[in-house]
Amino acid sequence: MKLQQPSVILALNGFILAIGSILYGTAVLKLPAILPLIMANIVACLIGKYLGYSWNELQQAMFEAIGRVLPAVFLLIAVGMLIGVWILSGTIPAMMYWGLTLLSPGIFLATTFILCVIASTMTGTSFGTMGTIGIALLGVGVTLGYPAPLIAGAIVSGAYFGDKMSPVSSSTYIAASLCEVELFSHIGSMLWTTLPAAGLATLLYGLIDSRYAGLAVTSDILLILESLARTYHLTVWTLLPPLILMGLAYRKYPAIPSVLAGVLVGAGVAWLGQQQSLTAITDVMVNGYAAKTGIRQLDVLLSRGGIQSMSSSILLLLTAISFGGILEKTQVLAVLTSRITAWADTTGRLVMAVLLAGYIMMLGTGSQMVSIILPGRAFMPVFLERKLARRVLSRTILFSLLLAYTGIAIWREDEQPIVNKK
Repeated sequence: MKLQQPSVILALNGFILAIGSILYGTAVLKLPAILPLIMANIVACLIGKYLGYSWNELQQAMFEAIGRVLPAVFLLIAVGMLIGVWILSGTIPAMMYWGLTLLSPGIFLATTFILCVIASTMTGTSFGTMGTIGIALLGVGVTLGYPAPLIAGAIVSGAYFGDKMSPVSSSTYIAASLCEVELFSHIGSMLWTTLPAAGLATLLYGLIDSRYAGLAVTSDILLILESLARTYHLTVWTLLPPLILMGLAYRKYPAIPSVLAGVLVGAGVAWLGQQQSLTAITDVMVNGYAAKTGIRQLDVLLSRGGIQSMSSSILLLLTAISFGGILEKTQVLAVLTSRITAWADTTGRLVMAVLLAGYIMMLGTGSQMVSIILPGRAFMPVFLERKLARRVLSRTILFSLLLAYTGIAIWREDEQPIVNKK
């Protein structure tokens, strides 16, 4: 059968149908994201069959797309090991402990933002930061007399920093691999847009803090500090793993060996510094760490990591990238992108087009994974044709809207205080 190039109408309608299936499945039926993505793959395959592509051709397109993100898959596996080992070694708890000791009522909002930046950067999870340290800080701030919306804003913005910038965040790896950019080059590029925003946010929070100077800290944070100090041996050696990782990043070593080096150093600190057995260390690498601090929400933050914890992210990544691969093979993305790039005749307009495409994906699906992958693959040929740095594309696709029905936005002010015991 002769292959057809999709018309603009067919490409647009097919794209809307595929995206609509994701939106309906996630927002209406409340299904796990993987199932609507599989349905979107089926819709994309039907479009391909209509255009004359064989199943083998569509399957090959999926395999080729998956091959492009295999480095990200291996990095996610290594990161799962890293997070579990760093918690077991006391590295992440130590960062939390010393960060919380900096808490001061006169700079509460600014400190809250910085603490959430540290926690999310170290753990690579915005959810974990908001749902644990965030809850603790919310309770403390409300007790001090700060408005809850102000505190929530500082917590969410700080937590989202790590989700974009952390070398152990899945979205960071995916964006870099998708655009074929070296991980630390991508993170360096992100600094140009993220650091000024973070600096401005810290300054504004500090100015707001001046209105609340002279208030006293409650015992909530003291309870967290006591629990961390009781559970872990918090010495300067616990900072060795991140220092090694940052040193390797500075020397521009490849990401996978750097992360694995962080795993090995963390394992050494856990063995020598925390008196953990090799069996416990290897178990944490696979199954993750199970915290037993005596504080329920704190245990939630520290109970994570391990290879198995990355399985859902890997499945979502593979399913979403295969969806993009089919749309790319059938030229649906090319047809839609050509209409946009006709307007985006300058670099500024092109970046704006990428941003708008990501926003539309977020509005249509509520999925960060889809909003990263589809614009990334759609605009990659344009960036290559215009000889623009791919790291500009990789950092641009990580901007997304904070929507009411996306996972990052579902964070309520009425969560239970972190001091509720088991």
